[in-house]
Amino acid sequence: MSDPALHHDQVPREDPNVLSRLVRARRIGPRAVSALHDDLARDSRLGYGYLGIAAIVIGSCLFLRGLITFIVGTLSGPADDTVPLRVIAWTLLSVALIGSCLLSRRFHGRIPAVAFAAGTVLMALSLLLETIANLGVTQPILHSSTVLGVGATLLALVGSRPARQLLVADGVFAVIIVAMLMSGAFSESFSPGPSVQLAATAVLPPLLGALIVKGFGALVQLELDRSVVESAMLSPRFAFGMRASDELARLDLDAEQILDGVARGSIDIPLDSEVAAAASSIATELRLLLVAGRNDTWLHHAIEESEVLGPVVTLSDPRGLAGLLDPSQREGLLSAVWLLVADSFRLQPTLQIVIGSQTVEEVGDAPDKMSFPVALTVDGVPRRRIDPAVWPALDRVGDHVEMAARASITIVTTVRTVAQNATA
Repeated sequence: MSDPALHHDQVPREDPNVLSRLVRARRIGPRAVSALHDDLARDSRLGYGYLGIAAIVIGSCLFLRGLITFIVGTLSGPADDTVPLRVIAWTLLSVALIGSCLLSRRFHGRIPAVAFAAGTVLMALSLLLETIANLGVTQPILHSSTVLGVGATLLALVGSRPARQLLVADGVFAVIIVAMLMSGAFSESFSPGPSVQLAATAVLPPLLGALIVKGFGALVQLELDRSVVESAMLSPRFAFGMRASDELARLDLDAEQILDGVARGSIDIPLDSEVAAAASSIATELRLLLVAGRNDTWLHHAIEESEVLGPVVTLSDPRGLAGLLDPSQREGLLSAVWLLVADSFRLQPTLQIVIGSQTVEEVGDAPDKMSFPVALTVDGVPRRRIDPAVWPALDRVGDHVEMAARASITIVTTVRTVAQNATA
């Protein structure tokens, strides 16, 4: 039995192409594929990469701008007994920014949740101190320099925490900014232009940064999922998917440990009741796994193991006919399924795939040729919203016809393939 205990650092990482890395890891074994999938998922969080570094650089520049504005205004303005409060506020902001950047470097681009919470508390305290310093001022937004520092600090953190948390923090910050604007909007000296400009400079950078990171992260995850799905096309007609392969590897290791114990003499023959029960459990799980996957084709695994396709696509292929498709037909069918579902995710479509009928007839007089239908029923996507690239993809599978209903569309494709492909 093969040893499935493959360490995480054994997974090849030098190739930047995701699909190439998946194919190379698949040759090593199922543990390598799972480890690589987790590794790529961590990489896609983007905190380690150029996007997170760019956010820190831009945020630091905006932070320096606000700090310089505060210093110049303090030195050139009249003596003010609120200066100590403002200095303390900027000190808290500096601790939040510098500490977050250092922790981000320490934890490879991802700061802990506790550190992020502490940073937000420091930012809130700085705003509170400057609000106290601005009591009695008619236009507090124009006398608040820390709003630039808070916005810059939030921008620097967009690559270090999930975008959802940054959007919530920026939303609370925007409420405070709006309150500052409203408190001075009814005064006679209200200057809408400078006030709105300062508010936008403080709020928009972290908002746009969080949205960019969230959108780019979703794109990377989508491409990663598609790469995992496409790797299933290399499977034979009936095969185990990555999850089942991991389970087989676990059972293989458990059985190997028992056999190794018997060979070394550490486990006596006949087996005691506890070891015998463990061996029986392994055998039962193995039989159930083999029986459950006897008709699972590449398409079944591609759908089941996909975070995008799995929740919205159902497959009915009791005879395992999807395994008879040649590589070009597999690629065309999978591309069509992906375009129908993944590229229409905002519409939340559902897709039902029914392959084959009660009988599979031979084509003409050639006993090695066969045909069967593949029906794709899409609910929730109007005909006009279907990606035009779906039809060329289905042309690679076979001739197809469309049947549109009020709330769904069914595409029936007649597949013609070689029956000898059934040898798996």
